[in-house]
Amino acid sequence: MSIDRKEKKLLKKANKHHSKKHMAIMNALMNKGKSFKVAHREALKITK
Repeated sequence: MSIDRKEKKLLKKANKHHSKKHMAIMNALMNKGKSFKVAHREALKITK
């Protein structure tokens, strides 16, 4: 599954204020089919 245009835009916006590790986790989760919101929440828990 791939990330759609809307989610790519959200990722680019979030990239400015999150770590590379956080963004890498989000990218991986979203490529597996998770939504932006769910991937973000999970990445926050992992990187904390």
